[in-house]
Amino acid sequence: MTSLRRIRLLTLVLAISAPIARAQTTVAITEPRIFTLQSLFAQADTVALVKIVAGDTENYGVTVYKATVAESFKGPVTGEVIYFGPHAGRKIGSDYVVFLQNTATPKSPKTNSTSSYGTIRYSVDFDEGYATMETSYQCVFPGKDTEQCDNAVRISTDYIRLPKSIAAFPPISEVTDFGFRWVRKNKFLALLRGLRGDEKR
Repeated sequence: MTSLRRIRLLTLVLAISAPIARAQTTVAITEPRIFTLQSLFAQADTVALVKIVAGDTENYGVTVYKATVAESFKGPVTGEVIYFGPHAGRKIGSDYVVFLQNTATPKSPKTNSTSSYGTIRYSVDFDEGYATMETSYQCVFPGKDTEQCDNAVRISTDYIRLPKSIAAFPPISEVTDFGFRWVRKNKFLALLRGLRGDEKR
């Protein structure tokens, strides 16, 4: 290859890569904080068992989930519709226990699309999304055959420290991805009801 061809090729590569380099955005990666369940409850504006009924990834610049409150422990009342995000991957139609912080200003859609929810009061599932906990039926608990399966809540015990009164499975002595473990839903919700009562006093 001649020198002139090399110079032209290099010039072409630089011309193509310069706009790409300018268009790149910086993403900050932060490590989630470690909370006790009590401190997570205290810092949240909303603590509730919710059912996600819809989601929007197009109209707001962030992921927005629409959910109905099945049981409120702090914040909105049972039956109220709430909007939260921004962490993607939640399942439409599924139940979650959420710990949310309200944003200072309402969130408006980027366009006047009729498919958006309009201007909404928006909350953030903080601690990098670990404060939003999936619920489902699991067969992971010790005991006789009939005791091994139950409704459960999935919690990352690496980032959310549970009181010793609530058992998590698999046990803490076993290594799991991101410390995710299951706790019995009825016991976890009873614990949240107790925290709600403590806060009202």
